[in-house]
Amino acid sequence: MGNFFAKLKSYKLRRDETTSPPNTDENVSAQFKKSRRWQMMDKTFQWKMVWVLFILLTASALLPTQVHGQNNTDEVFFRKEKEAQVPIIMYHLVTETSRFIGRDAIRPGELKNDLQYLKDNGYNTVTMADLIKFVKKGKSLPENPIVLTFDDGNASDYDVLFPLLKEYDMKAVISIIGVTTDEMTAKYAKNPSDRFHNLTWEQIAEMHKSGIVEVQSHGYDLHGKAGSGKRWRESADTYHQRLRADLQKLQSLCEEHLGENPNTFCYPLGIISKGSQAVLEEMGFMASLSCQEGMNIIKEGDMSCLFELKRVNRPSGKSVEAILGKLHGDGDKKEKK
Repeated sequence: MGNFFAKLKSYKLRRDETTSPPNTDENVSAQFKKSRRWQMMDKTFQWKMVWVLFILLTASALLPTQVHGQNNTDEVFFRKEKEAQVPIIMYHLVTETSRFIGRDAIRPGELKNDLQYLKDNGYNTVTMADLIKFVKKGKSLPENPIVLTFDDGNASDYDVLFPLLKEYDMKAVISIIGVTTDEMTAKYAKNPSDRFHNLTWEQIAEMHKSGIVEVQSHGYDLHGKAGSGKRWRESADTYHQRLRADLQKLQSLCEEHLGENPNTFCYPLGIISKGSQAVLEEMGFMASLSCQEGMNIIKEGDMSCLFELKRVNRPSGKSVEAILGKLHGDGDKKEKK
């Protein structure tokens, strides 16, 4: 009988310990620590700690990709914010004279249709200065940026292009030839009523002041057979000196007539020789335009992407819609329709 009561007392003690666990580990009896309930509580706590550590380690592994920007995955994460696709269209003469219409000349109606298409489809015209500010300072570009360039400084830039840009609230870049501009200005001074095929300094200054036409350099007198390239048997030093002198002559004229220097050089005939970019950079040019066709990827912080920018020529009979369709990879579909 005494043995029975001793067992009952022992059972009661174990039940009290398992139903009323101590508040702190220091007060836990050795007997309770051996109980099944304590072991289950201990295992549950351990699993919870494992999950907490797993979540913390996972989060710490993901954070550097979005914050530090030090590896290739970071570049992908930020790419949409730091890069822009920018098509550049190359125009020349705009005229109604049929004998000029072709690869380098379009009719005014064709240019008007191009501008209407760009407006209707959400394109925003930007200048070279806009691209440079995006790369150098991170200034944002508008959605669907596009650059419209007009080479040679034809009179149609003032007579046709300028009024259309005002009508459609757009911008364009014109690259002028210094020697031709000087000649036209001199002829205009002698006979203002005559017809002129190229721009005068007065017309260029008016367009420049409007803020919708950006004036860039096509060289002073580099439209010979070699263009702005190295001539046959010409030494590298002689070529660099000649190129530098020609460019500086037009830079000085622009400073005189417009109050500022062009920041972009448009290669005459698209001819580029070794060392030409070094000369441009030395002189302070921050960009250059080539005649190679394709889409441009403009990257923030990468000044090299602004040199030898690609342009697509706009001939008569092929709209800017078809050109942009091809650049974006669906040109064939649009042309078949």
